Amino acid sequence: MKLKEALDLPFVSLATKLDVNGSTLTLEREIVGGVQVVEVATPAVISCAKGMAEQRIPNMRGIMAARTKPLIVVDPIGVEELTSYISYTMPNAKSAVRMINPENMDELVELLHNEAKVI
Repeated sequence: MKLKEALDLPFVSLATKLDVNGSTLTLEREIVGGVQVVEVATPAVISCAKGMAEQRIPNMRGIMAARTKPLIVVDPIGVEELTSYISYTMPNAKSAVRMINPENMDELVELLHNEAKVI
């Protein structure tokens, strides 16, 4: 089952540009011979073409203008805890590593038979 079918929402594939205006999305997608503009109401499922969300590097003028704008700090809202834990314990410490000479195969076989633990 596809995601759009499971959610029962409108679907637009291979969008190359996305503009949001309230609860309406305006999408552009490339088709054979041109560009198709599609408007869809939210919520919707959208697949994007490669490169749509590439990072944009701001120019120096924009950086300097941002320095003078006020910074508004918004307090977080309280949310209901969805999970809880009952207990937590640290795992047992692992034993030290034992180095074995690669030429001494008999010692390795003996250790594997007698001391190795199968998990």
